[in-house]
Amino acid sequence: MALLKACNTIPELYQFLTEEYKPAAEDFIIHRKVDGKYKGISYNELKEETNSFAYGLSSLGVGKGVKVAIISENRPEWVYSDFAILALSGIDVPLFPSLTSDSIEFILNNSESKGVIISNKFQLNKIRKIIDKCKYIKFIIVLNESDFDADVENLYTFKQVQELGNSHMPRHPNLLEDSIKQIDENDVCTLIYTSGTTGEPKGVILTHKNIMSNVNSTLETFPITEDDVFLSFLPLCHSFERMAGYYTAFAAGSPVYYAESIETVAANLIEVKPTIM
Repeated sequence: MALLKACNTIPELYQFLTEEYKPAAEDFIIHRKVDGKYKGISYNELKEETNSFAYGLSSLGVGKGVKVAIISENRPEWVYSDFAILALSGIDVPLFPSLTSDSIEFILNNSESKGVIISNKFQLNKIRKIIDKCKYIKFIIVLNESDFDADVENLYTFKQVQELGNSHMPRHPNLLEDSIKQIDENDVCTLIYTSGTTGEPKGVILTHKNIMSNVNSTLETFPITEDDVFLSFLPLCHSFERMAGYYTAFAAGSPVYYAESIETVAANLIEVKPTIM
């Protein structure tokens, strides 16, 4: 059977992958393009990056039921952010990077998101236009270090939040472990908003069980193994890619390669030679 372990919640899957699962030393969980070449991220790197970010989010007030939005293209930090928010028993609100400022404003307010994680300056400029009307937002985190803007209040880089986390960790060594233990499969894990083509976007409430039951059933049905390779190109903010091209791949021990963009999928196919798309 392809399923490494039947997990009931997403943080349980994360904990299994980073604590119990023992992949080969040369195995990478994620690959992304760096300076024109694919480079891998190990399971241990996933743990270090995610844990320090989770502790940083905790120091900013993220905990049970707190909602944090993610507006980013597919990249490793999307995964770190997702796992970190959910491990703290928070709820993430993924948004399409193509959304307008008005749609973002509506979703941030409707979801009562306390924080927003954005990829770059383009997304930051959208947030700047609406931040005064976003009544719940307490912090903004930008993933690209070079896109930090000192003029924006309560803005942190991803690395700065990890530094906060590294200071927070020694004082609360069991915080993540204790949090993950208390998460129930029926707890809400994410709000995924519709495109709003017929009026305002609607937030779809999904529990850990909604997602993990699909993952577990998929891996009982399809012969996906550690030898398979995924090329991920659909947006991670979409429920299908998130379930099928992220959690399902990870739960089978299959490495995931991120396509650089929709335009480069043909070239990335030749480079990566995926067995599953």
